[in-house]
Amino acid sequence: MWNQSKDNIYVAGHRGLSARFPENTLPSFQAALDAGLDMIELDVRMTRDGQLVVMHDDTVDRTTDGAGLLRDMTLEQVKALDAGRKAGGQFAGVRVPTLREFMELVKDAPQDFLIDFELKEYPKDGNEERAFRTADATIAMAEEYGYGQRCVFNAFSADLLQYIHEKYNGKYKIHGYFPLSLMGPAKRDPYDYMYCGCVCELTPEAFAQFRAHGVDPWVGASIDNEEKIRQVHSLGATLITCNNGDEVLAILRRLGLHA
Repeated sequence: MWNQSKDNIYVAGHRGLSARFPENTLPSFQAALDAGLDMIELDVRMTRDGQLVVMHDDTVDRTTDGAGLLRDMTLEQVKALDAGRKAGGQFAGVRVPTLREFMELVKDAPQDFLIDFELKEYPKDGNEERAFRTADATIAMAEEYGYGQRCVFNAFSADLLQYIHEKYNGKYKIHGYFPLSLMGPAKRDPYDYMYCGCVCELTPEAFAQFRAHGVDPWVGASIDNEEKIRQVHSLGATLITCNNGDEVLAILRRLGLHA
């Protein structure tokens, strides 16, 4: 594992295989596993009663048949929502998964399979305790299932990433972003602790900055066809996080860019 390189570009399923399945749901994650992707990226939030669930937005409005802030709902209320119908009638009845349900799904995945946990609870505006508790609980569950050294922890919050790096003495791989301003104000230089990051400015200068600081350059979900894949390969990307991971993987293999 962690053998990604410019000429062996890894593929991460962005919220699973979300181009064809409801994002951040078990069917989407299972499809990503079945496609043989190297990694799954998913979003972690906490319910009102302290349970970890997989959802990107702070509200349930966009992806379910409900409305309101997820943080104001109990797990029972979240589980009553339909998280599939908006992606197509064939997915009606699909539920928002807990993080534990996701971990149970991937517990027997190949030993080189990786996870990108994006932490969506940020330590600001009175949410500090909740954000740190979410991070700690996610890390504990990753360790429980044997993924402590097979994952990265990702957030648009330099404060949260610094917290993880310092509390756990640099044990875990930290995923940031370029430009660094996407992570908000930073008390320390994020280059001190970043292992990898998504480069959101596709320029030689941006990739050169990451390489100069020893940060592995990854790219995000806009890279979804051969033309864009060739572009980021020329820039030096080592991992693509995408919605159509099966298609991107097939293109990389055809180009000789995936082992």
